[in-house]
Formats: sequence, C-alpha cells, structure tokens
Amino acid sequence: MATLNHIGIYVKDLGKSLAFYEELFGFKVVNSFTSGEAKISMIDIGGGTLELVQRPGSPTAPPDGNWSHVAIHDPKFDETVAKLEKKGIATRLVTMSNGSRLCFFSDPDGHVIEIMEKSF
Repeated sequence: MATLNHIGIYVKDLGKSLAFYEELFGFKVVNSFTSGEAKISMIDIGGGTLELVQRPGSPTAPPDGNWSHVAIHDPKFDETVAKLEKKGIATRLVTMSNGSRLCFFSDPDGHVIEIMEKSF
C-alpha cells in the first residue's frame, strides 16, 4: 500500500520559515539538501514531514510546476507510473542524485502530486 511521505510547500526565505516553525511549534529539521538551485529542508511535524522549498531569487510566486505538493511513497512506483501513462496523465520524471526516482503529475483539480520510489 502507498503511504503519505510528506507535504511540500514553497517558501520565500528558508531560514526564516525554519525559524518560524521551530520557534512556534518546536518542529526540528530532519534533513536538508539541494536539488539543482533549490534549497530544501524536511521538518518533523509530529506524525508527518513538511518539506520547505526555496528557489533562487525568492520570487513572490512558486516557479512553473508549483512546488506545493503532496508526496506519496509508493513501493509499486513503476506500476503506478505505467497506470498514469495509460490514463494519458502527463508526468514529469526526476532522478535524484542518489539514484532514486520521483514522478510528478497533477490530480483532476490541478494539485501537484509526487510519488517517490524511496522515502527520504
């Protein structure tokens, strides 16, 4: 069965957002990394993970592709990608530096969904 991995949101200032969530709720960073020019931090929100993504230049709106998304770890990654393709749903496949694969697509209402081959 697939499980929720994290919810990702786009932020203007990663440091400011990390301080906000830690000072207000006590949430701690569990992982930080970069993906291309994006700075990303994963924070434990007590029962889940929130991914904060900052793109270069801190634009006032998310870049193309809308970096606010729901991410699902799916052990049947290849099977699910094949189902999406069979339904004619546009996908964007990404291979991370560690070799794990991600697949981004939109739900019927345009919300971005990410499926992950491996959890962080």
